This record gives sequence, C-alpha cells and structure tokens, in this order.
Amino acid sequence: MNDVHGARIAAWWDRAVDIIPANGGKGAAIQRVLEYYRLKADEAVAFGDGNNDIEMLQTVGTGIAMANASEDLKEVADEVCGHVARDGVYYYCLEHELI
Repeated sequence: MNDVHGARIAAWWDRAVDIIPANGGKGAAIQRVLEYYRLKADEAVAFGDGNNDIEMLQTVGTGIAMANASEDLKEVADEVCGHVARDGVYYYCLEHELI
C-alpha cells in the first residue's frame, strides 16, 4: 500500500484487513449517520469486536467491545458485553433497557 493514494488499511484480525478510502471508515460512516439524524455522539452506542471497530467506538458516546474482541479494542471501549456467539449485543440491550 506504500504507493497507493486515496486508500488505507484497517486491520481487524491478524489475517484480515479492510481496504477503505483514506477519508472513510466506520467512524466516518457513524458521523454521517449522526449528522443525518441530528444526533449527538453521546446519544449513540456502537458494538465491535475487531480492530477495524476502534474508530467507530471512539466516535460514539458509548463504545462497547464484545467479550471476544481484540485486546486493543477492549482498551478503547467504555464497556465490554458478552461474547458474540452468546448473543452479547442482545443481552446488553436487554440489561440496559435499550430494547
């Protein structure tokens, strides 16, 4: 990617990456959704489990890492919920009365 302009790598596991526009990514996407719905970042919650979710969790008011998430993601998360294979998002939402 040294000679590639306009794109960057967002690594999410040891053997997997996303190649995305240099000015794009999950954080930029979240920011656009917030603007569209006229929401503040502190009104938004995001869940993630890979390093490509770091920017997204930093963009919202409450960033939640899955129990199976990378340690790098857990370090930037506000909270950690259950494992993805054990319906961690669902149970987090129930416990916090989001659904």
